[in-house]
Amino acid sequence: IWNASLKAQKNFNNGLYTMLAYSYLDAKDVNSIEAEITSDAFAGNPIINDANADILAPSKYGDKHRFIGVASKNWEYGNGKWASTLSTFFEYAQGGRFNYTYGGDINGDGSGINDLIYVPTSAEIGQMQFSGAGQGAAFDAYIAQDDYLSDRRGQYAERYGALAPWRGRWDVKFLQDYKITVSEGKTNTIQFSVDVLNIGNLISSDWGLVQQPNNVQPVGVTVDPDTNVPTYTFNPELTETFGYDASLLSRWQAQVGLRYIF
Repeated sequence: IWNASLKAQKNFNNGLYTMLAYSYLDAKDVNSIEAEITSDAFAGNPIINDANADILAPSKYGDKHRFIGVASKNWEYGNGKWASTLSTFFEYAQGGRFNYTYGGDINGDGSGINDLIYVPTSAEIGQMQFSGAGQGAAFDAYIAQDDYLSDRRGQYAERYGALAPWRGRWDVKFLQDYKITVSEGKTNTIQFSVDVLNIGNLISSDWGLVQQPNNVQPVGVTVDPDTNVPTYTFNPELTETFGYDASLLSRWQAQVGLRYIF
């Protein structure tokens, strides 16, 4: 594992605080376990041939590149009874590692989810047996539009070697405080808060979106038990690697709060 971070921050006399940081992570492991049961973790660990081989490959966890920034400004007024704070946080990162595996058991190990695909050249695709007309040409075009796969032609895809596109996020928080004197020398605070998460998506529906792979098993495969010849299946409608995540990761959210601090 190799990690490096840079950070700069400053507190200003007028109540302004700023921070900017960058981190780089290059982590590798032999199994990015994704299961609670050992047998499931073993069966799901992406491999080429031998599930028992400890092959060092990129780890699923952590962002390769990550920029974060914070800015916060506090105002006090009304003889110290009132205070307002406006804060913002942004993140711009690249991570989201994933695999390309066959939809099927090409190596006969009993698992249909763990076999890393071989990325064929255009000439090799012409020699492959597909289940329908036009599937080979569609698969070739799919590889060509994918930066990672096109760079791996003639080789196997790596375990967690592929990266999702950069993602950006911008959050804003507002706090309003009112101090109440409850006894001599003692004050309590009523605090109202508003948080807007992923505010960029509130401003524009094209901002703050997260992209995810459309299909991490783009190629199906069955193997004839008599001839040991594989037949491949590829959906010609699959033309792009990534699509926009429709979950809350790509949606703006807001929450309000009220606290009594004593």
